[in-house]
This record gives sequence, structure tokens and C-alpha cells, in this order.
Amino acid sequence: MELIIKKYDFLFFAFCFLLFSFSPFLLSIEVGGHITENTTWSPDNNPYLVVDDVYVDDDITLTILPGTVVKFNAARLASYQDMDNFVYYNGANIAKMLQIDGKLIADGTEEEPITFTRIQDSLYYHWGIIYLREEADLCSFKYCHFEYSAYLLIVLGIIPNAAISIYNEEAIIEHCDFVDNFTGVNAQFFTERIIIKDNNFYNIDNISPSYPGYHVKGGVSISPSVTTESCMVLIAGNSFMETDVSWGHVDIRSNTHAYILDNFFLGESGIHADMESDFGSYIYNNEFINCDYSGGIFGGEEDNSLYIKKNNFIGGSDGINIDYAYVEISDNYFEGCDLDTGFNSFGLIFNNIINSGSAYGPGVVHFFNNISYNNENGIGICATSQRLSCTNNISINNHYAFEASASFDNCIFFDNEELEQFGVTGNPIFRNCIIDFELEYPLIDGGGNIWVDSLQAQTLFEDIQNGDFHLIEGSLAIDAGFDTLGYYYPFDMDYNHRVWDGDNNGSAIIDIGPYEYNSPSFGGIVGYTYNPTTGERVDYVLLKIDNQPGEFTFSDSIGNFQYKLPAGIYDVYAERGFYEDIIQYEIEVFDGLFTQVLIPMIETVEVENIQYSIYNFQLRNYPNPFNPETTFSFNISRKDAKDAEINIYNIKGQKVQELKIENLKLNINEVVWDGTDENNKPVSSGIYFYQLKISGKKKATKKCLLLK
Repeated sequence: MELIIKKYDFLFFAFCFLLFSFSPFLLSIEVGGHITENTTWSPDNNPYLVVDDVYVDDDITLTILPGTVVKFNAARLASYQDMDNFVYYNGANIAKMLQIDGKLIADGTEEEPITFTRIQDSLYYHWGIIYLREEADLCSFKYCHFEYSAYLLIVLGIIPNAAISIYNEEAIIEHCDFVDNFTGVNAQFFTERIIIKDNNFYNIDNISPSYPGYHVKGGVSISPSVTTESCMVLIAGNSFMETDVSWGHVDIRSNTHAYILDNFFLGESGIHADMESDFGSYIYNNEFINCDYSGGIFGGEEDNSLYIKKNNFIGGSDGINIDYAYVEISDNYFEGCDLDTGFNSFGLIFNNIINSGSAYGPGVVHFFNNISYNNENGIGICATSQRLSCTNNISINNHYAFEASASFDNCIFFDNEELEQFGVTGNPIFRNCIIDFELEYPLIDGGGNIWVDSLQAQTLFEDIQNGDFHLIEGSLAIDAGFDTLGYYYPFDMDYNHRVWDGDNNGSAIIDIGPYEYNSPSFGGIVGYTYNPTTGERVDYVLLKIDNQPGEFTFSDSIGNFQYKLPAGIYDVYAERGFYEDIIQYEIEVFDGLFTQVLIPMIETVEVENIQYSIYNFQLRNYPNPFNPETTFSFNISRKDAKDAEINIYNIKGQKVQELKIENLKLNINEVVWDGTDENNKPVSSGIYFYQLKISGKKKATKKCLLLK
């Protein structure tokens, strides 16, 4: 009998082995309904099958560990009739969602990403959304893979349509992949701060035959319609790759203050910029390859300012197509595509190179220090509806040389096929220009012009055939410009001194063209942005000189920055989402030298432990500024106070003093710092950071100023 039992035991276990081997869902966990206590999803239970909508209730945290797989029930979306499967309020949505009223922490790792996908692995089947509702706390997504999400009609007027649909105030999304989603990230309503960094957005399959590519964004869409302040969104280090079936672009609208930098855009993926924010937006150091449709950067809105700097536009149609906005477009490179600012734009266009494209700015836009060459289609360098000064530009080997009735000072025109696309209009004035055509009516000779033939033109520049338009020794352009010392911007295209005595005759006169021969370089500032409490670098910080929005740069992906400036004394303003604004005062810059500037950035929210912020502890000091001592006050429990301490750091991030918390009072706690270091020696005047730390985990940091 015992032997028979063992035999049947063996057969039973063998049957179970085969059953589990060929039934992958038998080991999975079906989830749905409300999560009412803090919960962790682990890869030990993979996959989690969302067979009904999951709700993370208010004040509840769902933590998803690295390597976890979450699969949602999906529905077909092959025709408009299938949309009923994605309607929530009818109570029968087949496509399921994860709704967050509390907090979601989905932080995977590079080795073990978290996956959000569909249960039914069938073409045109999609799940709903991850929906961060208005009441949700700061949620974090790192190293996650999102695929096959669509949208969900919650109620009329609320249609979240992205894998991560943000309706709350803030979110952090880093190192994630978004593949074949209707939209990757969408933010609306109350959004104030978003970080979207180092992610990949692309579509392989058409999301649905019913939705042509121009409906499917696939990338990022930000349109905060209900907000009291401008939404700050940092979109940095991402790749947006278009296929034949969709856009993969960034769509920024409404009251948004955007920092868009270091991204890669391929195909019809680009930036649709229809912001209405008074704060302005920055598009910096991006790569646009073959951006067709409406161009690499397109759109525009009244009362908006766009600062577009150091981007590359290669191929496609319009590199920039902006109207109805103030623009400053500088230091960009265009090859095979156009720069077009429209009739209703105004601002500055300078230090750009346009190769095999066109430059067209019919609005109230000032052109200076630009190079336009080999442009077969469109105008050469400048068009204005008013008589604006168009200075120190080059227009060479274009189909059309110029447009409209501008005043051309210190420009170079030769080897262009025709003067204007629609014939000469108005009475353009030429003053101190190098040209190869006669100035006959309606063209006006303002004096100082130099006429050259093809042979003489070859002696102006270093290497005209290969696009190097720096002046060579003896060039006719040296010290031959219209002398308006003090009027022009003080830099040439290399950010060297603009007006210089190039021929050493004792008289400093501006050169013709965008480069000043043999002039010395500016100095500037160089350094990095960092977290003084951890010593780690802070990436993608906006740095504005004297708080002028057009005088800016960013620290790069590892926190480094460099910026050229004329000699002088400057204040540097630094800002980034989830960090306090910082000002470094009275930084002196010398000609030809770079002044080192280290800029400390203080977190307003602990990103790695985001449930705690400086407001949880009511941390502050008084007086501030102080001399010789200050009192730190805070609000923590008696239990926390047993393991709490306050550390003082200098601006270099070095610990100065550690203060023990003693004599705990009811509710409000206080500690006095007498302005001395660990050796009881008085510290010098300056900014110091004080950090409240509890059990080495919960942290809050603020700054104070000692003045002697």
C-alpha cells in the first residue's frame, strides 16, 4: 500500500510539473480592486495580471520592485467601433488601468527593468493607462518598459491617453522605454513639475488602422489646462524616433515652462511648441534628423518666448517653423532644411549656419552674424516686413540672395543666382557690404561697399569650398565695416571681441561678415552644479546671466558647464525642477580667462526618498542672515528625535559641524549654532547648508547666510 501511494505521489507530481510547465498563468497573481494598505509587488510573483481596474487609495503607497512584470487586460482597437472597450464610465471597460490616488514607486534597474504590457499578445490589442489622479503624491518611474497602452475615457472631457497619464502636480520618469503606445507621457490639469529624462520613445506597429500616424503621438504631450502657476517640465537626454506609422514627438502647449535639451529626434518626431507661459521656454543642444511633417521645431503662440540655441537640424523640411512668438535663435546648424520665423514673430536670429536650406524671417526679426550658403530653394539670408538692420551676415551660392527692403550693413553677397525670389521690393540699402552685383534702382548704395569678382572672392576666407568663412590675412573684409562702435553686439560668431584692429593700423573698426579677424577670445565662467549634501553632480541646470533669459546655458548630463562672457561682474541664476533657485553674486570675469564657479543645488524634495520634504519637518532658521549665532527649529516626533541630528555644510559640500538634538520640547524643537566648526573655531562669512537627518534616511536641507 505504501508503495502504491508513492507511485501515485510520483505520478501526481509529474502531472503537476507538466501542468505548470505548459500553463504560464497558473503561477501568476490576478489583481484588481482597491489597495488599502502599503503594498509591494515583487518579481517572485510574476506576472501580475490586472484583470480588473486597480486603485491605489489615498495615503497608500504601491511599490513595484525591479524585475516585476505587470500585464493588463487588453481590448481590440482596430476600428472606431472598438472604442467602447476603452470607456470607463459605462462600467464595462475591457481595457484595464492602474489608478493612483496615493503614490506609486516603480523604480527598476538597468539589469532588471519593470515591465507594463498586455495580457493578450495580439496585434491591435491595447490596455488602458496608468492614471495619476489629481490627489496623487509624487510618483516615480525608473527603468520601466511600457508597451501597448492606449487611452481610457474616464468621463466626458477627461480622456487620459498615455502609458503614464499625469493629472496630479508632479512626476519623475527616467530611463524608461515606451514602445507602441498611443502616447508615452501625457500631463494635464494640475501639473506643476515633471522630469522626463533619459527615456526612449518609439513605435514599431501601427497602434490601430483607425488612427493614422498624425493622431498617434507616441512621445510626450504636456498641456496643463488647470494650473495657477506655469508647469515646469524638464525633457532631457531622451530619444524620439518616428516610424511610418506615427509621430514620436514632443507636444508642449498651454501654460508650460519647458526645458528641452540634449534629446535626439528622428523622422517626423519633433517639437510642437504652442506654449503660452510668461516664463519662456528653452530648446537647447538637441539633434533633429530628417524631421519632415512641420519641421524640427514648429508652432508658436502669442505672449510666449522661445530661446532656441545650439541645436543641429539635418534634412527634412523646416528645421524651425515658428510664428506668433518672441524668438531668440542662435548658434544652430541647419543642413538641408529651413529656418522660418513667420510674419508675426519678432526677436533675434544670430550666429546660425544654414547650409543647403533657407533662412526666412519676415517678421520684426534682427539678423546678425549668420551664414547662409548652398541654398537652392528659397531666399538666402534675410527677409523683413520693416526696414530693420541686417548686419554682418554671409549669403553665398544661394538661389536667392536676400528678400525685402532691409538695411544691409557689413554683409557679404556673391555667387547667388538671383537677388530676390519675387523681384526686388522696396528700396533695400547696402552699406559697407562686399557684393558682386550692381547697386541700381531700386537698390540703394549707402556707401562703403566693395565689389568683387569670383577670383577676388576666393581670397576673403580660409576655405570657401568647405564652408570655412573665417577671414584670412589681407582679406578685403578686415576693418572695412560700417563703423558703429558700441552699437553692435560685442561678439562675433566665435564669441571673440566684435570690434578689433585687425590690420594693426591703430584704428579698431568692425570687419565685414560674421567673424572678426585675429580678435582675442572672451573669458567666461566654468564649473559644475552639484548637491552639497551628497557631493553628487546635478544635471541639466539652467544658468542665466544676470537673470537675462537670452543669456543662458545649461549644465550638461554630468553637471559641467562653460559660458563665454565679456569682462565684467555678473550674477548667475540657477534653476531646476525639484531644486531651490540659487544665485551666485558678483562673479568677476576677465578677458581670455575662465572663472571657476561651483553652484550648489538644494533639493526641495528628496527624490530618492520622496515621501519626505522640507515641509514635513517645518525646518527653518532664525535670524537669517545671522551673526554670530542662529537657531534651527523643526517639528519631529519624540521617537524620531532619538536618532536625529543636524549637520552643517559649507558651499563646497564639506561638513563643518554636527549638532546633536537634545532637550526635546513639545512639538517644536530647537538647536542653536554659534557659527563655529568642529574645532570650535569661528567660520567665515558665506552661505551654509543645514541638514536635518533622522536615522540616516529621512532628510531635509535648507540654507542660511552668515554675515560678519
